[in-house]
Amino acid sequence: MPTAIVSLVAILSTTAFLALWFWVVRRELSGKQKTVDAAKAQLAASRQHCMRVRDGPGEEAARQILERSDSIYGQTVRLYNETLKKPWNYIPGLLMGFRARNDTEREGGEK
Repeated sequence: MPTAIVSLVAILSTTAFLALWFWVVRRELSGKQKTVDAAKAQLAASRQHCMRVRDGPGEEAARQILERSDSIYGQTVRLYNETLKKPWNYIPGLLMGFRARNDTEREGGEK
């Protein structure tokens, strides 16, 4: 009887630990993924704006914004990938479907 109680406590605590671990990893990676998606949308908007003002008075300012957006997107992808590759995030992340992002996924195929 005491062995059964100890075993039950061990099983319950291990299950709770795994659930909490996966929940924390999901929250962290989902947040980073949303940041990457937002940066990608901003990059696309900056690229469209740059195309609209081409050869116009605001071309240089639009080009600077596009370069900044491109840099921010690259940084967010790098941070997401670094977070995914941390040893305590890697296995749960892969099991939950998170994959490394390639920053060459930028619209227009630029690097």
